[in-house]
Amino acid sequence: MPRAVLIALLAAVAAAAAAADATVSLELPAGESRHIRLRSLPEGGVIAVRLVSSGRVLVALVGVKQLKDRGKAPKAVFRGALTRKLAFRVVIPQSDDYLLVFNNRRGSEAVSIEAEIRAQRGGKPPPRDYSPRPEKASWSPS
Repeated sequence: MPRAVLIALLAAVAAAAAAADATVSLELPAGESRHIRLRSLPEGGVIAVRLVSSGRVLVALVGVKQLKDRGKAPKAVFRGALTRKLAFRVVIPQSDDYLLVFNNRRGSEAVSIEAEIRAQRGGKPPPRDYSPRPEKASWSPS
């Protein structure tokens, strides 16, 4: 199951100083939202995400602690709209599990999404031309 593989790879980042790469594909039906859980990301770690989709969806990266704090509205570490391609890089503000959330609640059609994710402990961020699987040709800068 791809989601389980992603979780296992990204959880390894908390225990090791090396980077972890994962690619996940998912179908997001109209009117729904889904998430990918990124476990035990360390404070100061860097997450690089590249997304390719067949349509428009909203994307957010949110800490689980933020979601559980009932006193405040959760503040996303990243928020954006994915229309075909989107890439972003985030320094993790505090150690926590994070959710990469895809929202297609206002969409009228199902959307397929491919996510390439790289998690790395603090220090030097991934290079700008990073691609974990160049043979897939799912990303080309434009």
